[in-house]
Amino acid sequence: MMIADDLAHRLSRTAERVRKQTGVSLAFAGSVTATNDLALGNFAGPTIGPLRGVVLRYDEGLGGRAVASRRPIAVNDYFASDQITHRYDLIIRAEGLRSIAAVPVVVDRKPVAMIYAAFRTDEIVGDRIQDGLKDEARSLEQELVTVHALRRREGEHTDLGTLRWRIREAYNELRTLSRCVTDPELEHTIQSIAERLAEPEAAVRLLGDLTARELDVLALASSGLTNKTIADRLGLTLNTVKSYMKSAMSKLQATTRLEAVVTARRAGLLP
Repeated sequence: MMIADDLAHRLSRTAERVRKQTGVSLAFAGSVTATNDLALGNFAGPTIGPLRGVVLRYDEGLGGRAVASRRPIAVNDYFASDQITHRYDLIIRAEGLRSIAAVPVVVDRKPVAMIYAAFRTDEIVGDRIQDGLKDEARSLEQELVTVHALRRREGEHTDLGTLRWRIREAYNELRTLSRCVTDPELEHTIQSIAERLAEPEAAVRLLGDLTARELDVLALASSGLTNKTIADRLGLTLNTVKSYMKSAMSKLQATTRLEAVVTARRAGLLP
């Protein structure tokens, strides 16, 4: 399976969300290479040592071990742990990290990336942080699988297929961005730009029925995101997102999320 070309960009966004939601000293990520090594290149938070750009060998250190096992690993005293080899102790010590958790992103039974959360203090990466990492990994897996399926269906190697995928990504990001601004005029301008990426002529029939929030939820769902991730992106509760989705499905006479997305897309509500 081919993975989205912009995996690095997605990993950077994921690392930023992990740090914001957990409050760890450093959140970071890396992609798995063709030789199953792990290249670290996406950081949220200050780095003080030589961690940036490090390539971890397969089954070596915390990340390499997680790649090999395809399972999450957490250590609350990195240097005393017997779960891992200590090939990279000097780098971890120079970075000042102590407790670290790593969760692999697995697509088609193959690790494609790794997401980390780490503390420089005596705090531990407990269940809350590890569960947050796992949720982000699962969301990213769904996102990558969905993007691949869309590209394969539309013709991954055609200019038209690539253009359609980029339009959808831009539309979703604009809808999310519009909810983060406090200036009503700027919010309206951003939403207007997003709407021009869809097909307004066909959308007129249903646009008056769906609320803006319902459309936001549908747009993010079309990228394969879970309800929890949608809630985090929009700053809503999980139950609120479920309510918006249920309402949108009812208005579109859809029995599943996928059917709702397809119906909205055919009506021109989504690009």
